[in-house]
Amino acid sequence: MKRRTKLMLAFLAILALSATGCAKLQARDNLNKGVRAFREAHYENAVKFFQQAVQLDPELTTAEIYLATAYAQQYVPGGRGEDNDKNAQMAIQTFEKVLQRDPNNINAVAGLASIYYNLGQNDTAQIQKSREYYMKYAQLDSMNPVPFYTIAVLDWLVVYDKNNTAPKEEQLKTIDEGLEYIDKALALNPDYDDAMSYKN
Repeated sequence: MKRRTKLMLAFLAILALSATGCAKLQARDNLNKGVRAFREAHYENAVKFFQQAVQLDPELTTAEIYLATAYAQQYVPGGRGEDNDKNAQMAIQTFEKVLQRDPNNINAVAGLASIYYNLGQNDTAQIQKSREYYMKYAQLDSMNPVPFYTIAVLDWLVVYDKNNTAPKEEQLKTIDEGLEYIDKALALNPDYDDAMSYKN
């Protein structure tokens, strides 16, 4: 009887492993389909495939990053409407979920920096959040000039915001900091046209 029970337990364990393996294969299949749809700019279809991939394999971080990015791609900066706002919020939630598991995931950090940048067109609080994530992005990817350049742009947006009531000394300090980050971007890429234009 005991032997029969052990055999049954072993059989159930094999079935469970088989089901898990099958789910992971299906998840990767959905990921590949989602990537194809994403590259063809069919973002709504891509979202469906990536959602299925994440449901089948919650540890498939690549699918989660793509899912968040597909939401972000559908967000129109400055646009109005419930769907537009929902895409921004879903992108943020999904990127944050990745960071809960992997706090130094560069793609999630860069994604949050970007979405908050787009949300910050007329919102200083969102600009500050974007800046925080770009600072972390610069720390994680210190050879990439893009985050350094973008921090400088965000500094400029803060200083020249019509609602900025900071003392003149603080504003000058922010400008100097922006120039410092532009120099870092240019040191990494001397041919960075946007950074050169900003500095001039």
